[in-house]
Amino acid sequence: MNFFMSLIEFAFLIVEAIWIIKCANLQIKNKRYVAFGFLAAIATSGLLQDKISYGSICLIELFLVYIIVFLIIDSSIVSKIESTVLVLLVNNCLILSVKAFFPDGAYFHIGNKCVDMVLNNLVELSIVFLFGFLAKRFLESLINERRRKVGKFLDYVITIGCLDIFICIFSIYNLIQIAYFKGVFARVVTSIAALSLVLLEINVLYKKWLVEKVQEYAKAERELYETQRNYYISLLDKEAETKKYRHDMNNHMICLKSLIDDENYDELRNYIDKLYDKTSVLVNKGFSIGNTIIDALTNYYAEHLEKDIELRLEGRLMRPILIDDIALSSIYSNMIVNAIEAQKHISSEKKKYIHIHLREGNKYAQLTVRNSMSIERIANVNAIETTKLDKENHGFGINNIRKNVLDNHGDLSIEAKDYEFCVRVTLPLNTKNIEGATVI
Repeated sequence: MNFFMSLIEFAFLIVEAIWIIKCANLQIKNKRYVAFGFLAAIATSGLLQDKISYGSICLIELFLVYIIVFLIIDSSIVSKIESTVLVLLVNNCLILSVKAFFPDGAYFHIGNKCVDMVLNNLVELSIVFLFGFLAKRFLESLINERRRKVGKFLDYVITIGCLDIFICIFSIYNLIQIAYFKGVFARVVTSIAALSLVLLEINVLYKKWLVEKVQEYAKAERELYETQRNYYISLLDKEAETKKYRHDMNNHMICLKSLIDDENYDELRNYIDKLYDKTSVLVNKGFSIGNTIIDALTNYYAEHLEKDIELRLEGRLMRPILIDDIALSSIYSNMIVNAIEAQKHISSEKKKYIHIHLREGNKYAQLTVRNSMSIERIANVNAIETTKLDKENHGFGINNIRKNVLDNHGDLSIEAKDYEFCVRVTLPLNTKNIEGATVI
């Protein structure tokens, strides 16, 4: 009986821990470790059930839960340790804040040990699920400005929580002095202290998430600045070449007139062909669709594109998109980079192309990037992995696009068939501002 009871408790602990990890927006990888953990728990209970007490087996399995949580969190070693401790503290302190009001820490006393254990664990699981769900929904409903205000509010909560912890410790000291540990006062103080500690730990997790967001935005802003700088440099180069062409135009006219007067039509034809090549490069240099970010990124990547790749940009954007520059830069640059990366795996005998189409409706703008790919189709486009050897630092393009699109109330669709990969992003337009640039 103890064998099955310990495994049931282990399952409840694992589910509670994973739910808190997801509510805290921590990344999870290597989910197979959960299965390995269950095998370890089965082996532990089977080998030790007749040698040690049921409570000791539960402690060992609790330690296994700590190890599994550490292994499945996707982060650096130091961050793994920090997140593991915080997740398990949130779980235990949240349950303690409720359990303090129940005698012997049990919610049910039916009489059957196994039934009592299952019911008590179901109650604790319900507490954790309800708390995690409400906390996640609340944080997701906050806009950026309100998130900063909530962060400041939680700082005040920490101060109050620390004061309550001090009162709790002082009260426990007095209870020790008079050897009195029962009564409503002790339970209330213990419960409030545990809740305060939960709030403290939530604040730590929130600040940790906020710092990571700030770092992501700082990195994206640096990349955006560099892209725009390169774009403006290319515009200056284009202007310099235009001035040079205007300066030389009079000399070209003299040469053309001389060739006509001499009736040297073969040389005239060659001269015009060469002149046309120079002017066509000048005229076609640079894309402009009316959006500064898209123009900058397109021209930047176009300059570094292999000559055998056909790049085509069609459409225009008359009105601004209802999205900040950093998010738009992340979405569009990932779409372009993924398309460029796909061309590296296509043989030279096949056509390589990247076709970009922009369309503007009444309320939404649509960005579509189609590119050739080396295989005929991809069955599950949501499970695409990078082909690069450095998988740790690559392969997040589609996920970054999806996250930014959803965060800005847009829509993402992906197709991969007939040797063509297509990413289509729909984003809301700023309907309050009807001014914009026209396609050149």
